[in-house]
Amino acid sequence: MATVSPFRGVRYNPVKVKDLALIVTPPYDVIDSNAQKKYYEKSPYNIIRLELGYQYPTDNEQDNRYLRAARDYHHWLQEGVLIQEKAPALYLYEQEFTLAHKPYRRTGIFARVKLEEYQTGTIRPHEETLAKPKADRLALMSACMTNFSPVFALYEEPARTLEECFDDIKQTIPPEIDIRDETGERHRLWVIKDPAFHRKATATLADKVLYIADGHHRYETALTFYHKVGEKVPGAHSILMYLVNTGDPGLVILPTHRIVRNLPDFDLSKLKEGLVRDFVVQKIPFPAPGEIQEILAEQQQRGETAFVMGSPEPAAYLLTLKNKNRVKAVTPERSAAWCDLDVSVLHVLILQELLGIDADKMSKQENLWYTRDEGEAICALNKGDGQVVFFLNPTRIEQVTAVASAGDKMPQKSTYFYPKLLTGLVINDLNG
Repeated sequence: MATVSPFRGVRYNPVKVKDLALIVTPPYDVIDSNAQKKYYEKSPYNIIRLELGYQYPTDNEQDNRYLRAARDYHHWLQEGVLIQEKAPALYLYEQEFTLAHKPYRRTGIFARVKLEEYQTGTIRPHEETLAKPKADRLALMSACMTNFSPVFALYEEPARTLEECFDDIKQTIPPEIDIRDETGERHRLWVIKDPAFHRKATATLADKVLYIADGHHRYETALTFYHKVGEKVPGAHSILMYLVNTGDPGLVILPTHRIVRNLPDFDLSKLKEGLVRDFVVQKIPFPAPGEIQEILAEQQQRGETAFVMGSPEPAAYLLTLKNKNRVKAVTPERSAAWCDLDVSVLHVLILQELLGIDADKMSKQENLWYTRDEGEAICALNKGDGQVVFFLNPTRIEQVTAVASAGDKMPQKSTYFYPKLLTGLVINDLNG
C-alpha cells in the first residue's frame, strides 16, 4: 500500500551555518507578518526566505517571491550553504516539549512517500482544504522543484516494530542536529543511511494506511504538480513526509476554539433560547484561562459532548448535548464517525442552524476567528471583537483515523497537532 523510501535529503551545512537554531522556522501556515520579519532578520540564510518570502508591490511574472526563493535556493546550493546527502537516508526526528507542566517526546521519521490519489485509500485526509493556499504552494513548488516542509502523517502499528529500532538508534548514535527552538523545545535529528534499517522501515510501512495529520494543502498541491509535470521531474511522484505511529506517547492534539464575529443580526437572547432545544444550558462562573479545559475534560470523561460558551455579558455557559443522534438526523449523508465529532456538533447544531454561518462563510472565515489560546478568545470578547466564543475539547487520535477511514473530512481547524514540525531540518529536492 504505502510506498516509503529513503532519499538524498538537502540539509544546511554546519560548516557554513554554525547555529542551526537561527535558520529554522515553524511551518509557513502559522507564520504571520511579524514572525516573518523576525525570521528574516535572524539570518540571511533563514529558511523563511525559501518557504515564505516577502511580497512586494512591484512583484511581477519576472520577479516575485517564488522566483526569488528559487534563485536563493540554487545560490545556497552553489555556495555550499545547503548540501545534498551523497547516499539515500531516512531521518529520525525527535521533539521534546512540555505541555501543562508535563514532559513529552514525539518521534517519527522523514521519508519520501509515493503520492496516491485519495480514492486508493492508501493515503487518507481528514480535513477540507482551501483553493488559495494550494495556489500559493503550487507556485512555490513549480519554481523551486522542492518540498521545503513535510506533510505530517500517521500510521497504525501496535507492535511498535520501528519504535524499537528508534530506541536503539537514539542510544547508540549521536544526533547530527540537536537544537532548542525559540520556545525552548528540543529538536534532534539522526541521519540513518543503514540499508538494513531502510529495508525494515519500507517493509513495515508497506501494508499501512497513512492518515494525513497536518499538511493537506501541501499534499494536494503535490498531486496537482505531479499531474502537471509527470515524469519530467524525477521526484515529482513522491512527497516529503514525517511519519509517526498513532501509539506514540508524544502525539498531542490541541483544541481550536471558535470566536463568532461580525454577524449583522446577532441576538444573544435568541441564541440562548435556541440552544435549549439540543443542549442542557447551565450558567457557570466565567472560568479563568486553563480552567475551561478542565471543565470540558471532565465532561468528556463522562462521555458527554459539551462546550463552554463565553458571552460579553459577561457570562459563561456549559452546553451539554442532549441527543447524540441529532447531528446524524440532520446530516444523514455523513458517517457516524463524523457526526460524533464535537466540532461537527458545534458547526451543525449551533453555527449553522442557530447562527446561520454556512459552510461557505466558514471557509471564507467571514464570521469566525480560530484560536488555540483561551486567553486570546476571552480578550476578544472583552474588547468587543467577538460576539460569542465557543471553547471545545480536543479531537482524539482515534476520531481522526475513524473519520478518514470512513472517507469523510472534518470541518477546517478540527485538529492542531502540537508541536508543529520545524521547517529547515531536511529538504526534499524533486530533481535529485
